[in-house]
Amino acid sequence: MRFHLLGSLEVLDDDMPVPLGGIKQRAALGYLLLHANRVVATSRLLQALWSRDVPPTARKMLQNAVSGLRGILTPHGGTGGSALLLTHAPGYLLRVDEDSLDLSRFRQLTEQGRGELSAGNWTAAAKVLRTALSLWRGPVLADLAETGITWPELTAIKDWRLATQEDCFEAELACGRHYEIIGELESLIEVEPYRERLNGQLMLALYRCGRQVDALSVYRRTRAALVEELGLEPGRELQELERAILDHAPSLDLPPSVQRRHLLAVGKSSPAPVPAPVVITPPPVAEPAAPAVPVDVTVVERKQVSVVMVSAQLGLATGDGDPEDVDGVHQEVASAVRAEVSRLGGVVGGNVGSVFLAMFGVPRTSEDDADRAVRASLAVRDRLSSVADVQIGVATGDALVRLPSSGTPTATGVLLDRCRQLMSLAPLSAVRACTTTRDATSSVTWAADPAPTGGWEAVSCVSPQGATRRAQAAVPFVERERELLLLRGLLDDVRGRRRPHFVTVLGEAGVGKTRLVDELTASCATVLRGTATAFGDDHGYGPLSDVVRGFAEPETLRDAVSALVGTGELAQTLLAGLAGLLEPSPATSADFPAWRRFLEEIADSTPLVVVLEDLHWANDVVLDFVEELSEYAGSVPLLVIATARPELLRRRPSWFGGKRNVTTISLEPLSHNGTRNLLNSLPQTAELPSELWQALVSAVGGNPLFATEYARMIADPRMSCPLGDAPLPVPPSVRAVLTAQLDSLPFELKAVLQDAAVVGDLVSPGAVAVTGQREPLDVAKALELLEQRDFLRRQGRNSETGEIEYGFRHPLMRDIVAEQLPRAVRASKQERALSWFEEPALDLTGRRAG
Repeated sequence: MRFHLLGSLEVLDDDMPVPLGGIKQRAALGYLLLHANRVVATSRLLQALWSRDVPPTARKMLQNAVSGLRGILTPHGGTGGSALLLTHAPGYLLRVDEDSLDLSRFRQLTEQGRGELSAGNWTAAAKVLRTALSLWRGPVLADLAETGITWPELTAIKDWRLATQEDCFEAELACGRHYEIIGELESLIEVEPYRERLNGQLMLALYRCGRQVDALSVYRRTRAALVEELGLEPGRELQELERAILDHAPSLDLPPSVQRRHLLAVGKSSPAPVPAPVVITPPPVAEPAAPAVPVDVTVVERKQVSVVMVSAQLGLATGDGDPEDVDGVHQEVASAVRAEVSRLGGVVGGNVGSVFLAMFGVPRTSEDDADRAVRASLAVRDRLSSVADVQIGVATGDALVRLPSSGTPTATGVLLDRCRQLMSLAPLSAVRACTTTRDATSSVTWAADPAPTGGWEAVSCVSPQGATRRAQAAVPFVERERELLLLRGLLDDVRGRRRPHFVTVLGEAGVGKTRLVDELTASCATVLRGTATAFGDDHGYGPLSDVVRGFAEPETLRDAVSALVGTGELAQTLLAGLAGLLEPSPATSADFPAWRRFLEEIADSTPLVVVLEDLHWANDVVLDFVEELSEYAGSVPLLVIATARPELLRRRPSWFGGKRNVTTISLEPLSHNGTRNLLNSLPQTAELPSELWQALVSAVGGNPLFATEYARMIADPRMSCPLGDAPLPVPPSVRAVLTAQLDSLPFELKAVLQDAAVVGDLVSPGAVAVTGQREPLDVAKALELLEQRDFLRRQGRNSETGEIEYGFRHPLMRDIVAEQLPRAVRASKQERALSWFEEPALDLTGRRAG
């Protein structure tokens, strides 16, 4: 049995995950493992599990957790390397084989690596310390920390990891690997800007790469952060390093023996042996990973998904149908389906013979699942055009989805039968989709008329960004005059003072970020745009590639650059750097200055506005470049506007922080009057019956995109206006946006929000705890986190219990959350919620109010 703390808590028995139970039981195990083979007093455990307001029943709950852990651990073997949980005054002792605990292994390797470091064995030290750091799978006990646990031990282990990383960098610098570690150092300093040793190592690495100016800039940035934020000057060692860099001190050079090894590694024939810049392969992190399902738990939800079925005519493609030939074609088809579906964020659900199933919207919903399902289908069709004849069906609708902790999600419902029927009716080499799919897409060109046998034929794809921009252009400009005035003032300042400025426009999906920027750039002469996408960017540098293509297409880029800077050495440098943005090959760290110089040269010739949209999807390399651009851009009239959703700040809390040439604009939902004005300006809704107005304004919730989607739905001749108290139906696109926000939550928070949706429009920790059979204090913390994530809004305190009460931020969110619960689960939760309302109220400690 093995125990993993360096990441989410995990116990493996014969490499199989062991289910660990509820949050208190997991927390008890995590705390005991942090103190493995040492007695932990009961009082310390109680304080760890309930940091405040320990309930009267806490000891009994702890005993139950310990009993549960014994039941989990003991059956897996009581001898050998297994764990033994003992009662040992004044508390408990968890006896664990040191080799079975990753934290103990990390300690051992760290001490070994530091011993090699002290002895001057740099290569051995770097290897051992890298092995130690490879044990980490994420922040220590990440799943417990997500619930709000903040034990001092977690901070100490985090600091220990940082110190180990610093030791590893020291060893690698001594080995002459300064090029290789620059990117890693910069990423780590982004998170830990005040660690002087890290900053010193980055300065030394940059200096040894010949980047003295950049090394000194790191010192200035570090000193400014320390002085402005902490009131401290850098330490003596960092100050001396700055002076040594200014003086080109020989002590900063590599030892001669290491230099000789570098010469041999580069090649004796090289006249000027300089190590090649490290290759940066941008990670495909655009879409945040779906929140993990707890081990040994299968989550069952009702969800809207888009299903794709591909049928390949293998016999026709192989002549006489020889089994080996058929298998070869089958493998090609399977590879094409897997590659195109995965590239666009779908899940391949397997195959029966030559029929393949894929799903979009599981385990996590995106706003454009239907679009991506059709795009993937067309890509599969085109990719297999010379391999096999295929029929493809696409259907969108509700399904019952099972999300296991490991393995492939599954879906059931008539949706799959509908998709199979569409597939069978599709002509060879065609994609046929249902009406719901057609209505939910914006980047697909369809046949003018429905197929005689049902469904619609997908013809081709258009740019998703172009489709979005056309949709935004149709939205009236309402209640954003103040933000537009600010942007125009910044643009005038950039033009007049010839100095760059950087703006981030933050807001939820559909709130009007693109519309605001378009209103500004409509009167600008030179605008270059780039857009990050959640899926389908094989290159990884989508926004930057778009900017270059906006200046010139690849076939005319050389002429365009020559017209800009001539044909000399600078032109060749720019072309070499820009090539990495236009070709499917990895870029290098040396390309950043070329990209920056490219934009500076354009701006120097004419004031330039660069718009980078949806940067919350961008990978870290793109974000690093944008931040570097704000740091080092020269004195040219350059305005860079980035649009993003708030999750960008969860990835980069210090995004553009502390710089004088940056501005952040946060777009809030429209006011009630602003929403009415927007709806009045749309021809589809201006003449609505008065009894529908209030319901429509409430449903829109101040979101301009939602307003236009409701208007489009109301204008659809297939839709009849509800009468009386009948609720307005929710447009599929609006449902998709809200469901995507919901699915971004960690599993535990989403489960608490589902319980809250069952309780009602106004919820309190006590009611939600009873509904979900959870501990009130845990629920109270979860509701606070949901408020921070803007799913709930505080509404005051309950007059009887004194508990804080919350309401859903968006009026539609409660219904969408509740609808994800299967009927039987929802009914049982409703019974428990009803019992809470019928019983005298409880406060957070479980006592009766009054």
